[in-house]
Amino acid sequence: MAAEHGTDERPLSLMDLALLRYQESNHATPIALGYLLRVTGECDLDAVRAAAADRLRRFPALTERLAYPRGASGQPVWARRPDVDVSAHIREHLLPAGAGEAGLAAFVERQYRVPVPLDAPPWQVWLLREPGSRETTVLFRASHVWLDGGALHRALDLLFGVGGDAGAARSQWRRDGRSTPLAVASAVLNSLTWAARSSGLPALARPLSGEVRLRWATTSTDRLRVLGRAYGTSVNDVFLVALSEAVDAWTEPADRRQAPRALMAMSSRRPDEQDILSNFMVGARIRLPCGLDAPQRRFEVIRGQTARLRTGPRSGAGERWCFEKVPARFRPAAVAMGIRPLRAAVSTSNLGVFAAPMEVAGHPVTTAIPVPVRLPGQRAFLVLGSLAPTDSQPRTTSLGVVTDRNVPNGGSLPDLWLAALDRLERAAGLPAFPADAPPAPKPAAVF
Repeated sequence: MAAEHGTDERPLSLMDLALLRYQESNHATPIALGYLLRVTGECDLDAVRAAAADRLRRFPALTERLAYPRGASGQPVWARRPDVDVSAHIREHLLPAGAGEAGLAAFVERQYRVPVPLDAPPWQVWLLREPGSRETTVLFRASHVWLDGGALHRALDLLFGVGGDAGAARSQWRRDGRSTPLAVASAVLNSLTWAARSSGLPALARPLSGEVRLRWATTSTDRLRVLGRAYGTSVNDVFLVALSEAVDAWTEPADRRQAPRALMAMSSRRPDEQDILSNFMVGARIRLPCGLDAPQRRFEVIRGQTARLRTGPRSGAGERWCFEKVPARFRPAAVAMGIRPLRAAVSTSNLGVFAAPMEVAGHPVTTAIPVPVRLPGQRAFLVLGSLAPTDSQPRTTSLGVVTDRNVPNGGSLPDLWLAALDRLERAAGLPAFPADAPPAPKPAAVF
């Protein structure tokens, strides 16, 4: 922590600051991200608030909020303050009887228009259920100014992680975050490729409505791992190849000579930043291998691009170095450039696996569905996330998809992605995945 800050204060990361200025310039579109957590049983509101209050005492990072200790003209900080009214942050909502998946999605879609205040801890929890239901769905939302995808997992681990060591640092593979002349040179050369335009997708050509549609699908993590082994690659590559097949079934590039690009978020955290609730990320453009018949050829195209992003601990360090050299007043524009349709047709992120199982006031979480951020000008964002396994609950992976309301048939993307996994299994000679896999929720209507 910088010496000029108080013991309960810390500076914003440079990406935090860029997103703060970006949010201030686009105040009509709150930028928030989150998760839908399926929970066994009926969660009692008072019990959830009491459990959360205990977690806030144990993990003061959850009490952070934006502050200007040196006046409005000074630099903002994240400040920890113990005076948190959990009743203002944790609420419940009774869905109409028979609301089902469509009613749940409609509630979350409405929340996309609700700002997450930064002058209080920038997170919210909603307990959602239908009358008489024996299952609760928990919506966790947080400002993207405060959290990136890795920090989102960290915050949920602090709030709901199971075990006496919940919130402890986890042992995992990490980038060391140090840039080298070679990494910087590679990043500079890569930045020049952003001049190449992404092929447009007719399904994304309509004007923005300002409203969103949210859909999702859930499958087994083991299924994705088996596919990865069959094709000699990673779960992330399986995600992207299946996405390219889903895009082919959904629409087609406006120009076959130019492949559509996807913007993929990746971590650029250094070792001492692993557990900080802030944004440490960069974006990479991935050329989607649409229009190729052979799955193996699709995997070759994806693997050729993603291999350099995971071939060593310094991956992403050069891109971060370049971003931090951009003058502060231009960084929000750099963020906006990455999501322009001419540069990236869709945005994607793989948040990885939660560090530990979760429970809400003693009720186990059985499914974790990412709720993607919606950035101004964005038409489609697809996010993958995986729940940690327990002795009684197999590990599941969910795909959350948010599209603008004017995107035709956007609600079909999760099902098309699952269908693409079926085709990849058949092409690899794998048996069909068991029918008792968690089903994908069906869209309420075709848009």
